[in-house]
Amino acid sequence: MYKVLDVAKMFSVSKVTIYKKISSKKNELKGHIIKKKNITYLDDEAVEIIKNSLQLSTEKASGRLIDEELNQVYEDAKLLKDENDRLKAEKIAMISDQINELESTVRVLKSQIVAKENHIKMKNEILDNFNGILKYTKKRMTTLEETLATLENK
Repeated sequence: MYKVLDVAKMFSVSKVTIYKKISSKKNELKGHIIKKKNITYLDDEAVEIIKNSLQLSTEKASGRLIDEELNQVYEDAKLLKDENDRLKAEKIAMISDQINELESTVRVLKSQIVAKENHIKMKNEILDNFNGILKYTKKRMTTLEETLATLENK
């Protein structure tokens, strides 16, 4: 024979839980419960009935806990997916902006290259003209010096 307190300790539950099981299983426990001096005693079969009842309750509670945990995991996963999607969208927008800025920079640099090439072309034309003028001037000087030399010899 076991006291209610001993059965509660045996199954790691409170005395109140055992008393609730006793009251919910009255019909099954008839003849297996004895009360002496306000102390309730249970025989081996009563302990077995309560044990089975507690296991069913524990299994139901475990099932509910598992369902709740699965629901929580699902919700957490959904939140993480939404956050991941938001971060991807932000990253794509940021990269798109950077690409647009780089394309703009490339266009500016290309226009600067064209302008510099035009400056170089104009500089080369000016140098060619200057060289032409210089050659013509040297020829004229040579002709002038020859003319002066012939005039001096006469």
